[in-house]
Amino acid sequence: MGGAFLGQVTGAHGAQVRMAIVSLADQTIEPLEYWGLVRPSVPAKPFGPGFAHLALVVDDIDAVLARIVSYGWRAQGTPQPITSGARAGTQVIHALGPDGATIEFMQPPSNAQDR
Repeated sequence: MGGAFLGQVTGAHGAQVRMAIVSLADQTIEPLEYWGLVRPSVPAKPFGPGFAHLALVVDDIDAVLARIVSYGWRAQGTPQPITSGARAGTQVIHALGPDGATIEFMQPPSNAQDR
């Protein structure tokens, strides 16, 4: 995807996009990768304005963290439990990809291992 359509829709004039549509049950995500743009030299931080990330619920957060390393991803710390609210007991961690993208992994308490 690219050309005038992409420029008018996203403001990314002159860029090309590689995309995928991933569906499971009644949920769909559309990851996009933009090409042909000057990128900021420093990736956005999770606490910065306009930051966005994808959160995935997983069965075994430690296994996921071990596996993503071979793809150039790294955890930002160690999984931490949410201590209150509707997701209390859920283990969470952000992982940073080689291109600066962030994915949050969440392991619900029914699957959480003792830490």
